[in-house]
Amino acid sequence: MREVRRAEDVMGTTVSMLAHVETSDAERIEGSMDDAIAWLHEVDDRFTTYRPGSEWLRYCAGQVAAADVHPDVRHVLARVVELGSETRGAFRIDADPSRPPDPAAFVKGWAVQRAADILVGAGASAVCVNGGGDVAAWRLHGAWRVGIQDPFDRSAVRAVVDVDCGAVATSGAYERGGHVFDPRTGGPAEGLASVTVVGPDLGTADAYATAAFALGPDARAWLRTLDGYGAYIVDEQGSAEAIGLAVAC
Repeated sequence: MREVRRAEDVMGTTVSMLAHVETSDAERIEGSMDDAIAWLHEVDDRFTTYRPGSEWLRYCAGQVAAADVHPDVRHVLARVVELGSETRGAFRIDADPSRPPDPAAFVKGWAVQRAADILVGAGASAVCVNGGGDVAAWRLHGAWRVGIQDPFDRSAVRAVVDVDCGAVATSGAYERGGHVFDPRTGGPAEGLASVTVVGPDLGTADAYATAAFALGPDARAWLRTLDGYGAYIVDEQGSAEAIGLAVAC
């Protein structure tokens, strides 16, 4: 058995990939990592809101009709509408009134999840793809142990969750400041230090974590209604609570 690793700067972060493979399959997995990296750059180019001329920005500016955009853009447009309904309006790509609509809170997780799926489809026996702290993981045997960062201490892990096939996504202000906005107020979210959501799909988990962070203390009641997704929240006073999730502290 051999480990194959790769890291790539893309989507404004570093995406690291790890796969366990039979030695005879290593070359095929290396090729699949090339495919996964190409996919991540394609998504970055299509959806970025930080470089002028992306298809997403041209769509938002009315320069491209919805019927003419790439199928991936149509998929994202449909999914963010669904996520808005699933989160009772807490997930909004236009929540920040100072910026163009930004789908990154779904798109990054969706893209990383598909990158992991590419590696699994190529025959790896275990895969872990980490996109700036959001993780898509799969193992044929056993489970990955994924750490949840302490939002008050970047060098510390607050809790650990076991994942055999699933995703871990965290939203908080400790990395990028107040970039998550509460759609109810139009201002930065308040009340929580971080929200981690664990479930079967990273794009959905990423969006749910963003929505929960936007809701602040009101997130607890909504998180308890989720089917198949659990959460670990840390409030601004440092108190933590696991909701529908087994963690080791």
